[in-house]
Amino acid sequence: MRRIFCWPVLLTAIVFAVVACSPAPSGSRMNLRLRGSIDNLNKASFLNRYSNPSYSISKAYASLELLHDSLPTYHDGIMRAYNNLAFGYYMLAEYDSTSAYIDSVLKLSDKALPPSIFALRKNAEVERVLAQLTKIRILQRSCRIADSYQLLYDINRSKVLKHNPENYLYSFAQMEYSITSLTLNYHYRNRAVASSSGTTLGTVTKQDMHSLIAEVEAMRPGLKCDYDEEMSLNYALAHSYYRLASASNGDARLLGRAYDYLIQNARILSLPNQFSVYHLANVFQLQAFVAADTNIPVKTYRVQCARHLAILDSLCSPLVETHPDVSYDSLLATDSYGLEMFRISTDLFFLTSDPYQHLGAVVAAAEYCLQKGLFNEACDYYSLALNDTTWHDGMAPKFESMLYYGLITSGYSSSPDDNALWFENEISLLDYINQNERADLMLQDLLFRSETRNRYYSIVILLGSLSLVALIVLVLLLRHRSRVLRREKQYLQEAKRQDVERIANVETCLSVLRHDINPFLSYLTNKKLSEEMRQEVLDQLLRTFSNIKSWTNLSIPKGLQFQASVFPLNDVFDSVAASCVRLEHDVDLVIYPTTLNINGDRQLTEILLRNLVNNALQHTTEGKVSVYAELLPEDNRFVHIEVQDTGTGMDEETIDNLFRADKKVNNPDPDAPHGSGFGLILCKYIIKRHDDNTLRGCRIWAESTLGQGSTFHCLLAGSDNQEWTPDPWRNPSSQNHTHGTDKDNDC
Repeated sequence: MRRIFCWPVLLTAIVFAVVACSPAPSGSRMNLRLRGSIDNLNKASFLNRYSNPSYSISKAYASLELLHDSLPTYHDGIMRAYNNLAFGYYMLAEYDSTSAYIDSVLKLSDKALPPSIFALRKNAEVERVLAQLTKIRILQRSCRIADSYQLLYDINRSKVLKHNPENYLYSFAQMEYSITSLTLNYHYRNRAVASSSGTTLGTVTKQDMHSLIAEVEAMRPGLKCDYDEEMSLNYALAHSYYRLASASNGDARLLGRAYDYLIQNARILSLPNQFSVYHLANVFQLQAFVAADTNIPVKTYRVQCARHLAILDSLCSPLVETHPDVSYDSLLATDSYGLEMFRISTDLFFLTSDPYQHLGAVVAAAEYCLQKGLFNEACDYYSLALNDTTWHDGMAPKFESMLYYGLITSGYSSSPDDNALWFENEISLLDYINQNERADLMLQDLLFRSETRNRYYSIVILLGSLSLVALIVLVLLLRHRSRVLRREKQYLQEAKRQDVERIANVETCLSVLRHDINPFLSYLTNKKLSEEMRQEVLDQLLRTFSNIKSWTNLSIPKGLQFQASVFPLNDVFDSVAASCVRLEHDVDLVIYPTTLNINGDRQLTEILLRNLVNNALQHTTEGKVSVYAELLPEDNRFVHIEVQDTGTGMDEETIDNLFRADKKVNNPDPDAPHGSGFGLILCKYIIKRHDDNTLRGCRIWAESTLGQGSTFHCLLAGSDNQEWTPDPWRNPSSQNHTHGTDKDNDC
């Protein structure tokens, strides 16, 4: 079955490889060039959407012309061009055209795209959201707050913007969503949109606004787009912080945050090729709003924000100088600071092509003049609005109603007919605005009740689910309990067996301890023993106790932890050479250096080799003990270590019982030092630990000839990338390649 399944997969892979490696047809290359041209036109349209909307619209039309003539299936490019056109006409306040292109994006995104083009489907979803966000902008300007909030609520519920956070288009859409959320809650829902009156917010509303700002602030560092989008988001945050500061009795910290974002925009505008009259006008207008706010006394904010104002002044002065029609001098020490800020922002907005901003700037400046009792200046601004032919009825209901109110209260005209007409228009617009505000309040109440009801239903469903789960769990527990009861007997039996084994191991340890101590006690009671030899016997006795301790740890579950690492074997050789003890000075210890690495527990490996070397020294009265290491020729995953001595040797029976705790090891030489063989049993356990935790195959064994010496062999796991080569110590003439200890060196 496996062969039958693999062949189609292999053939498919070969076909794809051939297709991928074959030269692209000329038609494909043509499509790529066309897409590149379309993308460049759309990019140029996008980058000029604020600074030159008319140019942006022309580039979008050029892109559409190419698309319709040569590449009508490139839906992504078509939707991007439609969205560019919608935004361009929005900046010109031509809302009919804006709505038409928004509808085009929405209709195209509803079409079934090829299911294989997953990226296109993602882009289509995001382009749809961008079109909806532009629609929200129109609804906000028209005071249709309920409709705009409902659409924003639907976008949030769709979670489209959470699908692909690394995508550039997503980042742009997320920034637009953040800007729209901030302006809806801080600007268009606030009655003091272009007013000099202070902001009054309830405690809950302020908490919600703080949460919204914190959410946008947390998201902002990960969002990257062009400088225009960054400045738009900065302005939205600055305006939001200002409104919160106004509602918080002129909180200096919040106001400072607003100025921080204005300074960021001024720095961006100072960069080469990044100047924008639109964004510079926003910087001045927000400063004008702060100066006009009755909740923030002029002296207070000019003292608390003096550093910010000085930085803004130094950054903005050279920017305004690029437009000779707009005069600007340092105004920090003048009493007409607010009036000048309104004048400069109005002059700058009239250099843009957005009539909505023209009307808003004029109304705000005129209202400030009325507040200060400057009726002539207010009338000049109203005259500027009446003579401006770019704005039209219905474009900005709130600004238009404020204009008519200002014309009446300032006494702009003495004609009863004019005043009656303005009054009638104002009443009509205020009625329209009030209806939309009531609709917004009803929507908020409806959404609140809906969310409350949903939470109630969720709690009921959760409780029901928990009850059902509890019943299922109870049934499963009852069924499981019967199995547990059957296993408990097995567990108890196993625990009893382990206890018996543990007690037996303790008894074995005590027996070994008693047996191993006796020969050393015999040495120590010999009064003729030299001090040097007595010290060596004491050292050997201490190592015996250390072995007993290690054995006890091994007898207790998890008593001796295995700490895996890759370490140089030569370091272990050096440590063993420095710590071994020889009772006979006619014995040489030769440890040949090595460059091999071991994959295992360094401490256990050192205990292993120390026991083997001490065992060899203990049973060697003359000659030498040699230690070698090489990669196993048959399998270079293992390192082969040999400890060879010229001692008394062992017979076959002794070799068979070396590593068995249940067998007594008898030394054939009655004159040799006594030993129980416990150190070798510990070595066996260490090898088993390595075998359990590394490669399967670690082992230890011995070879010996009676009267000629013994050789102990160990296989340990080596590290990767080690290759077998003949070791020089195999050649008897290569003694200069070894190092070790001899009888003249103290080990």
